[in-house]
Amino acid sequence: MLSWWFFPEYVLGHISVPGPETAKISAAAKVNSIYVAVGCWEVFVDETFANTILVFGRDGEIVGKYRKTHPAIDNFDGSPPWARPPAGKTREWMLKNDPEWIMEAGQALPVFEFDFGKVGILTCYDGWFPEPARVLSLKGAELILWMNGRGGAVEDYIVRSTMFQSHVAMIATNQAYGSGTMIGDNARSKTGLLARCPDKTESYISATINLKRIRQARASSRNFQQRRPDLYGTLVAPKDSLNPAGLR
Repeated sequence: MLSWWFFPEYVLGHISVPGPETAKISAAAKVNSIYVAVGCWEVFVDETFANTILVFGRDGEIVGKYRKTHPAIDNFDGSPPWARPPAGKTREWMLKNDPEWIMEAGQALPVFEFDFGKVGILTCYDGWFPEPARVLSLKGAELILWMNGRGGAVEDYIVRSTMFQSHVAMIATNQAYGSGTMIGDNARSKTGLLARCPDKTESYISATINLKRIRQARASSRNFQQRRPDLYGTLVAPKDSLNPAGLR
């Protein structure tokens, strides 16, 4: 039974939520009785915005949102790099060149509980950090959606390592001009990947994820049982107190 349709990051553009674009998706979700996850720049009444993944229920209603928590910054001024936005740039320049400098970053890593299982969401650069996926898994996520919108390939080694270390299935999506849309289920494949879109082409893939085996792996995980949280305090230490780059 088809349960989900997944689309890439911010493909709906800058929109109000709800709006005409979401109404079309709501209607499609309802008539097909499926969940849908799709990305947009969600614009608020004061013209601020967030990089948001919208989740539609089988009844067509918006049942959840995830806002990107790790802005992917490419242009920078100041020291250290990527710590401050470029100086003297207009809002229009920011919107065109680096909108994530001025977006409202998400402040939570929610897990959504649906009729088939528990799902967590990451957006693009979020997936480059190991902590968010681990937090989602420890909060109960059995499936992680990694929504992307970039020209380069989504890293299959990140998908495989996340599935292995956190006992989750994973679906990664990307724009067609990029690559790396894939479905992974570590329980049933030596590579961990069940299906993958051809690179840089418009395509559609589907696969069946065995959540029963995912749940069995999670319940019997030696890794989960033998965690040492007493040693992990550095993970939540303030950024200014650490020097991982070894800089003087």
